[in-house]
Amino acid sequence: MTARAAPIAGRLVAPSLPEVDRRLLELLTEDGRRSVNELAAEAGISRANAYQRLARLRARGVISGFTVRTDPRKLGLEVAALVIVNADQGSWRELRRQLEQLPGAEYVALTAGGFDFVLLVRVPDVETLRDVVLERLQSMPQVRSTQTMFILDELSR
Repeated sequence: MTARAAPIAGRLVAPSLPEVDRRLLELLTEDGRRSVNELAAEAGISRANAYQRLARLRARGVISGFTVRTDPRKLGLEVAALVIVNADQGSWRELRRQLEQLPGAEYVALTAGGFDFVLLVRVPDVETLRDVVLERLQSMPQVRSTQTMFILDELSR
C-alpha cells in the first residue's frame, strides 16, 4: 500500500512526513501560540520529543517562521484584487523586484502559462487600486498588459 498525501489546514502534505510531525503542524496551524507542553500533550508525545521534532522541522525549513494572521478589512483594506501581468520575457527578474514594491501587493508569483505574474493586491478603496494598476503598474516599461479581477469573497487558511 502506498502512502498518500494528508491534509493539514486544507493543504496536502507529502506522505514522507511522519504522522506525529503532521499532527504538530496541524496543531500549530490552528494556534501558533500553543506552548510546547500543550503541543506534546495533544500530539501524545513527550515534551522532549516535541522540542526535538519542532527543532528538526525548523532546521529542515518545513517551519519557516511564525506569524500573525490579520483581517485585512479590519485594517481598512476593503478592496482585494488579483492582477495578472504579461511582461517582456527578458526582464522578469527586475520586474519581480518592482512588483514586490507596489503599494498593497501582498503576494507576487512568477507563473507559467498565459500570464507571467499573479499579484494579490489589497487596498483601502477602488481609487487606490486604480492608481496601483493604471498609474504605477502599467507605467512600468517591462509590463505588456494586465488584467484585474476583483475578489468578492475569499476563504483564508
